[in-house]
Amino acid sequence: MPNYLNNSNEKSVFLYVRGDDYSALSFDKRFNAQEVYEDMISKGETSRTIDDDYDYMDIDIVEFDKVDHKFLDWIKSNLCDYDQLKDRDIFEVKPVKSS
Repeated sequence: MPNYLNNSNEKSVFLYVRGDDYSALSFDKRFNAQEVYEDMISKGETSRTIDDDYDYMDIDIVEFDKVDHKFLDWIKSNLCDYDQLKDRDIFEVKPVKSS
């Protein structure tokens, strides 16, 4: 069982996914971001590459001080190109402490 951080306001954690065309969309359909993140943490990974018959994608764990969700929505709506978000995007996950 993951050891979730006691204070959820400490930081925001995301998986930054990029790769082939539509890799971010494919990641969202094929994988559970939280499960991928927890598996990466349990293996001591900060980055991972998925290269299979369907997709090529690089995944990095990125952490920031707590980020406001309204700000994230605004960034994606006003500064990001929708077509770009099909190829590269961030997926928020619940932070866990590494073992």
